[in-house]
Amino acid sequence: MFEKFASYAFPFRLQGWINRAYVRIFDIKLDEFDTLASYPTLNALFTRSLVKMRSFDKMESNMIAPCDSMIMEFGECVDNRAMQIKGKHYFISDFIKTKLDEGYCYVNFYLSPRDYHRFHAPLNLKIKRLEFITGVLLGVSEKALLRYNEVFTKNKRVVLECEDDFGEILYFVAIGALNVGRIQINFAPEVTGFKKSQTLHFDTPIIVKKGEEIGSFLMGSTIVLLSKNWKYDLKLKEKVYFGQCIAKKTNKKLEFKINERKLNDENAH
Repeated sequence: MFEKFASYAFPFRLQGWINRAYVRIFDIKLDEFDTLASYPTLNALFTRSLVKMRSFDKMESNMIAPCDSMIMEFGECVDNRAMQIKGKHYFISDFIKTKLDEGYCYVNFYLSPRDYHRFHAPLNLKIKRLEFITGVLLGVSEKALLRYNEVFTKNKRVVLECEDDFGEILYFVAIGALNVGRIQINFAPEVTGFKKSQTLHFDTPIIVKKGEEIGSFLMGSTIVLLSKNWKYDLKLKEKVYFGQCIAKKTNKKLEFKINERKLNDENAH
């Protein structure tokens, strides 16, 4: 019902009133976005794009935040488990439908209704598999996560299995939530029409450069990153913004690759 309301284009004056009310209620800042009059529906306002691309660190050794959000939880994956919030765990193999190797960390990015609802690549990524998992649409706010168990494994979600520049596998998971019936993936628009769980394998990986837009949510929701050999600099309940540096690569492969690149650059000159 809400999705139909959000997608309906009301007469210009009424739509303007709806848009202004939404912006006022959620205290949305529109400095980086188009004018309110340019959004013909609430859905268009929810999924607003940046007027100007944000600058970000393009070094491959630095990871950027994929979205404007709050850090709801982060930590190490232990015994096939990650944390939903404050002691509520879930099994990762239920979440992404595969079992992780040792050494992974998780970060939960919560997008509130006031946030910019598009999400981007935190690194240069080669996307090898897309797993659409059908499910319910429980809320993912702090209150909802404290109330319900295993929200992330119950909710509708899209799992992207990716490879970074260093050959490490990273999982980027977009989770649906209350009033978020649609998860848009730009390179696979057909996903929005899926009714049943299904998998897309890409024989030729989908290349998404760092900072490029991956997709969007209708309203606030959650992104979970599962990564290996990245050192995060984060705090619980911290507000982060797309483009902000949040982690640095830590393993020896990185040092070798950087040294190799410097040597090649010197030889080129």
